[in-house]
Amino acid sequence: MDNIWNWYQGLGIAFGSVIFFSLNSAIAQITITPDGTLSNNSQVTQQNNLIIIEGGTRSGNNLFHSFNEFNIPAGVTVELRNASDIQNIIGRVTGKSISNIDGILKSNYTANVFLLNPNGIIFGNNATLQIGGSFIASTASSFNFADGTKFSATNPEITPLLTISAPVGLQFGVATPGSILNQSQANADNARNPVGLQVQSNKTLALIGGDINLEGGNLTANSGRIELGSVAANSLVSIMPNFQGWVFGYEGVQNFKDIQLIKRTNIIKGSEIPSQVDASNKINAYNEDEGGGNIQVQGNTVELIGFPVRLRTQTTGTKDGGDLLINAKKLILRDGAAISTATVGAGNGGKLTVNASDSVEIISNFYDLNRTYPSQLYSSTGGIGKAGDIIINTRKLRLEDRGQVAVDSIEEFRQDSQSLASKGAGGNLTVNASDSVELIGPSGTSGTLQKASTSLSALTYTSGDPGEITINTGKLIVQGMSEITVNNDPQTDPSQLSSAGAINISAKEIFLDNKGKLTSNSESGNGGNINLQTDLLLLRRGASISTTAGTEKAGGNGGNITINARNGFIVAVPNENSDITANAFTGSGGRVDIQANGIYGIQFRESPTFLSDITASSDFGRQGTVELNIPDIDPNRGLVQLPTIPTNTQVAQACYSPDYAQNRFVIAGRGGLPPNPKDILTPDAPQIDWVSVKPINNNRSILPVSSKLTISTAKPIVEATVMRLNAKGQIVLSATSTATSHTFTDNRVGCHGS
Repeated sequence: MDNIWNWYQGLGIAFGSVIFFSLNSAIAQITITPDGTLSNNSQVTQQNNLIIIEGGTRSGNNLFHSFNEFNIPAGVTVELRNASDIQNIIGRVTGKSISNIDGILKSNYTANVFLLNPNGIIFGNNATLQIGGSFIASTASSFNFADGTKFSATNPEITPLLTISAPVGLQFGVATPGSILNQSQANADNARNPVGLQVQSNKTLALIGGDINLEGGNLTANSGRIELGSVAANSLVSIMPNFQGWVFGYEGVQNFKDIQLIKRTNIIKGSEIPSQVDASNKINAYNEDEGGGNIQVQGNTVELIGFPVRLRTQTTGTKDGGDLLINAKKLILRDGAAISTATVGAGNGGKLTVNASDSVEIISNFYDLNRTYPSQLYSSTGGIGKAGDIIINTRKLRLEDRGQVAVDSIEEFRQDSQSLASKGAGGNLTVNASDSVELIGPSGTSGTLQKASTSLSALTYTSGDPGEITINTGKLIVQGMSEITVNNDPQTDPSQLSSAGAINISAKEIFLDNKGKLTSNSESGNGGNINLQTDLLLLRRGASISTTAGTEKAGGNGGNITINARNGFIVAVPNENSDITANAFTGSGGRVDIQANGIYGIQFRESPTFLSDITASSDFGRQGTVELNIPDIDPNRGLVQLPTIPTNTQVAQACYSPDYAQNRFVIAGRGGLPPNPKDILTPDAPQIDWVSVKPINNNRSILPVSSKLTISTAKPIVEATVMRLNAKGQIVLSATSTATSHTFTDNRVGCHGS
């Protein structure tokens, strides 16, 4: 076992005789000891490398065992002997040591085996199961039964009251539950790939405890059920029987712990060993119609790292595949890891559902031998059956550096050693992300690496109907050559191809940047439909929205693009070549229907240009339709044009009025105050300019000096008593027959006196 030392250190276990068993398989010693707590205790005997366990306490169809320690060294077989009518073999470990299983655990007939050790359980590289029923390993404190009975490993009774019913729950106590580690690479039945821990077809294989770690370890349950559950203290996990063995419920769990699937390095060979969990049906004549099995993963952070780390279920026969369900706070896939459901037969693929309350992160890829293996969530069909649907419910979905979510139909499958054309329809992809969906493009820019893009896709390479993509989120960001696509790419008879699928997006903000794309294109069939509901659509640096048909210079009509931004805006930069297109080659152009408050930087054109365009053209067919519905608002409507009267006026800081304050300050333009701003008082009257006032020499004020200014000695204001006509026929008012005149020649504001 490559990393056993690290595990014991991490779990705080003292090194001693316990480790000796797992590291030295050449000398097999009995490491299974009964604890003497049952009315009929277990009997353990050794015959060379075979350890036989008999006895135990029977209650109905249940057989109970209780051990102080339970370990199986490599090269050793432990056989639990039981009668043919025993349904459940239930064992507990009441001591303080971890169970280290690196050999073969065997039982008779079809009995289910339950193993309970709160301290922790390690399955080594050679760990193998040879049992006829289901296998449940747990680090819970006790098994709970329907009649209220508990079979406790932390509080063992001298003479426990045992029950005839099957377990209904796993009770976790106040202490932090122990971890479970699986490193098994056992190769039972000379399978092409190591199966690791494996149960019979249609049975359950479950690991339920604290942290669950698969480190270069495999789990296999052909057409059965695989359960990985990681829970914290003070939890109750319910158990119910079903046709595949057992189903587990987590309603009684408030806090969860972590689950990790990673690769392990073989120190001797220098190779990397991946972890794989597989519930597919086995390809042979006896069980090909059993359908794919089910997988459920329940934890806090669920993390898969490395290629080819896998969680998968597949069906190859006429029955439908099983479902794959992940419930977590956070799901992380990195470096080429994948989670998938598939069908390569007549049965439909199973549904893949991810419920991650915080986030889903699908990041980076594995690159080897000029090929890129992206991190993926995917569902596919390579047969007649329909690919399963993918549903993601989360707060934030982030795909980066070629991370992918895909529902695909591939071009062929094999049956009776023959390659047959696939006809299966693609599945549907639904994303509900309350906060955001982000697709961030790859950092590399060369060659083969660009063939795997960051994407959400529903692709079909067959005559089957493609799937649809539906996204509901607060903000959608697609950038760096990332794409959301439902393309139709022919690999069979193009005449049988259907239209590309639809993309339906509802997001408050949609941001496409640096060649980010939304496409529902078809190589030779009809383009699909794109429907957007948003308040802001922003397109930058070569971004595109396209339902183009005939991208390979073939037939097909362009699809429809509907953008409803009735309360928002569509914004692009004119010279950045960001486009909205529903074009065709020989078929008819599609339809573009946009409703928005405003469209800026992008406009309708008859055919594509190097500017930002909205087009529905056809190279050799009929032009499509573009309808832009924008409110008809004239910004000048309802405004009054005010008259403009140019003035060149300077205002003096003070008026010179010694000894009295009888001056008035009036701004009335040049020549008095006319009744209309456009008129003057008298057409022929001279226009008298304003003047500046003489500086005051008592330091009270300093005013600009007029170039020509004469001013008389200040006199009291006298009312006009005389009105006469001058030589020009103008009316002159004065207090006396001869009025003192004032000459104002400087065009500045001054003071008036009389």
